[in-house]
Amino acid sequence: MSDLPMGVKRITDSNIVVSGHQKGGALGLLFGVVGVAIQSAANTDAGGKRTNDIQDALRFDVAGRASELASGILAEESFRGGYTLATEESPSAVSVVPYIVLTYVNETDVRPYIVLKTKLEPEAGSKKPRTIKYFCCEGPAMPLVGEGSLTENNGEKLKALLNTELDTALRIMLTDRRQPFARNDDAKLDVNGSLPFVGKSFKWRGWDLGSYKDYKLIEFRGGILVFGGVHAVEPGALEITPYVKKQK
Repeated sequence: MSDLPMGVKRITDSNIVVSGHQKGGALGLLFGVVGVAIQSAANTDAGGKRTNDIQDALRFDVAGRASELASGILAEESFRGGYTLATEESPSAVSVVPYIVLTYVNETDVRPYIVLKTKLEPEAGSKKPRTIKYFCCEGPAMPLVGEGSLTENNGEKLKALLNTELDTALRIMLTDRRQPFARNDDAKLDVNGSLPFVGKSFKWRGWDLGSYKDYKLIEFRGGILVFGGVHAVEPGALEITPYVKKQK
């Protein structure tokens, strides 16, 4: 229920949603269905008009590609023996649902995000599975349509970008599941910039999980936040500063 904000447009027969185009303020985009519902239908229709003519170029079998990439990654020496591919019915299986969020940052340009939604075994004393989402977005925002756009040549640039983002997200997720990143409640950060689903820049509180290669790993906490989870942030993609507690 917390995966999508109001007014997103889902591309038919795909795991791709379009967001950031919604009008009426950013507050309702921060949360799932408990967020602001005003103008939802109109916003969904607006997203559809932007993508009606390019739906074929947007199609990307993210689930099938995730399975292929995961098989290759798990065969690598650094991951070998740490995991085995299992059916979803296996009691020890980690369920992974991949999807794509195309987030408009202005009237023409989008940033494509890969999202991996994982369900883990319940914590001690709980019967409810834990959910952690992993986000990856690489490169600057680009036009969605037109010459030099992400959907030019049947989405050639978009699909290449999604492949690299998916590979990165899978590696970070598998690393965190094998040996969880240190989660220090005091390692707070102030983050300013555009996040998935919300095209407008804004400030939010995150937690520092360290780094993975050149990526800064930031976790946004809160079960009802649509962008809640672990984010792989490229250098310069967001303005990140240490949290300073205000003096009373």
